Amino acid sequence: MSSVSVAKRIQTDLDAGLTAYEKWRMTIRFSTALVAASLLLVGILIERWMPAEQRSLGAAFQAAAALLVLAPILWEALWGLFRESPEYYSAQLVSIAALAAFAIGDFATAVIVPVILSVAFFLEERSILGAHSAIAGLQALQSNLARKLAEDGTEQTIAASELKVGDTMIIAPGESIPADATVLHGHAAIDQSSITGESTPEEVSPGSKIFAGSMNLNGLIRARVTSAGDDTTLAKVLDLFQEAERSKTRVLRLVEQYAKYFVLAVLMIAGITLFLTHDVTRAITVLVVGCPGPFLIAGPAAMVASLAVASRHGILVKNARFLEALSEVNSVVFDKTGTMTTGQLNVCRVVPFSGEEREVVQAVLAGVSVNQHPVSKAIARYGKQLDLSFVEADEVEEVPGLGIRIHCSDGRIILLGRETWLNQEGIETQSIDHSGPMVWAAEISGETKQLLGCICLSDHARSDSSQAIQLLRDLRVERTILLTGDRAAVAQQIGQEVGVDEIVSEVLPSEKLQVVELEKQAGYNVMVVGDGINDAPALAAGHVGVAMGVGGADITMRSADIVLMTHQLDRLPMAMVLAAKTKATIHRNVLIGAGLTLVMLGMASAGTITPIAGAVLQNVGEAFVIINSAAILRWKWQPNSQPIS
Repeated sequence: MSSVSVAKRIQTDLDAGLTAYEKWRMTIRFSTALVAASLLLVGILIERWMPAEQRSLGAAFQAAAALLVLAPILWEALWGLFRESPEYYSAQLVSIAALAAFAIGDFATAVIVPVILSVAFFLEERSILGAHSAIAGLQALQSNLARKLAEDGTEQTIAASELKVGDTMIIAPGESIPADATVLHGHAAIDQSSITGESTPEEVSPGSKIFAGSMNLNGLIRARVTSAGDDTTLAKVLDLFQEAERSKTRVLRLVEQYAKYFVLAVLMIAGITLFLTHDVTRAITVLVVGCPGPFLIAGPAAMVASLAVASRHGILVKNARFLEALSEVNSVVFDKTGTMTTGQLNVCRVVPFSGEEREVVQAVLAGVSVNQHPVSKAIARYGKQLDLSFVEADEVEEVPGLGIRIHCSDGRIILLGRETWLNQEGIETQSIDHSGPMVWAAEISGETKQLLGCICLSDHARSDSSQAIQLLRDLRVERTILLTGDRAAVAQQIGQEVGVDEIVSEVLPSEKLQVVELEKQAGYNVMVVGDGINDAPALAAGHVGVAMGVGGADITMRSADIVLMTHQLDRLPMAMVLAAKTKATIHRNVLIGAGLTLVMLGMASAGTITPIAGAVLQNVGEAFVIINSAAILRWKWQPNSQPIS
């Protein structure tokens, strides 16, 4: 690789995610620092090697260097007086120190201290450890172009932003998916790791959902757009990440709240030092080492590193304060359907009253194969498992809320639906012992009405539900509650299977909210996990609300504080451990940063270090904060081995 390409790569990495203002600001800082360092060197050489009568020229060079490097910092310090933002405190302290050094003719200090600060400034700008780069990376996933299939069958290449809901688009192997869509035709393996955090590609076929920002690995597919532009899942992920990156925890707000008092204390210490020692150099050193850089980057560095790790595993945190709340959770309330269970009905048994099991399923197969109801889909899948042949019906009539009426070519009519509907049609049913959903099949041939059988269905607990419950208990969660609007018998079966502490069944959305409020009144820090519209009030009421799955209802995702882009329940304990690690890292950053600063203030007041040495040592605190926070990026989830401390 050539030196030119290496330079371009470095420039690209440094510029990743920076705004035009940030780039301009960094350019000014570094260009003035570079020129000032050169002028300072020239001035020192003139003083040492030129005749005595020309040494004043060397001093002029050094003074020019000091003014040049100080100008942008002084401007920021003055601007900060009107903004009252902690990010300007360091510039204000260094401006005072550099001006004092300039006033006593110590031009070397007036130059070198701001130059060192510029290095620290660069570290602070990048201390969020790739947050802007991560956001830029998400933005890069958004495809700029899309191939739209026009109504006349021709293919058009358009901007992805021009796609509308209902458009049909074509995605070839190796192309990024430009919008959320449903597959119409074709099969492919889709890399959705950028959205769900799953490393294994997902096989999609007609009816499957695909998301903007995913990559088609193989196979040509056609898909109908369901969400485009700012409404895509990727756009929502980007918004959540940006919102979280801007937010602050209680610790960070506390640090910023007292940062101004810390600055006032540093000014007071510098004043007292000057008064007692009459040594301007000592006072300057106090101002230099008192820059609150380690405090100001203690939180953002750790927090955004944590957000990056979380998003890499499909955990999206809307606000940084919810990471802090996660580490304090000791009660978890789960919705049942779609959260603790797969949310997909499956046929568990068929009870025939006329003929055999295969004959009952074969009789209704023509109707369920063309119906999109979850019960019909379950029976169609079961028919495929039995390797039954599909026979087309003359007509399939849907009776809303009751069932379907299948008109066969031989004149027979097959009914499939609720027990009450068949009773209304004059067909007697029999008692069946089953706690889950049931549909009944009957045949009408002329005046003859015959009950064919009962098809029993059930939803199953997710394979990792019981393990997730145990992991939560290992993390000192005291209570786990299963909430559902389903019947008590169904809730008991699922609840006992996964091992929750309490089961509350047959509840309405308002009653789910009451359960959460009762938990809070009992003194618990409650996390609520759900995926349906009826879970939204409870999610909003909990200390932490978690929406399950990228395909969850939009209102649920808005009500939640954290969104899991995958249905893997182990992401819950993973998020709690990560939150605890982040909280501990922030506290460690603040405590050690404060300790180092106090030690250096003592050394500066005692005159044991010079302003330049102080500027170097002051960056030790910032270096520690950055390195300590960077450790979060290397963190790996290990179940059963990382209890919350």
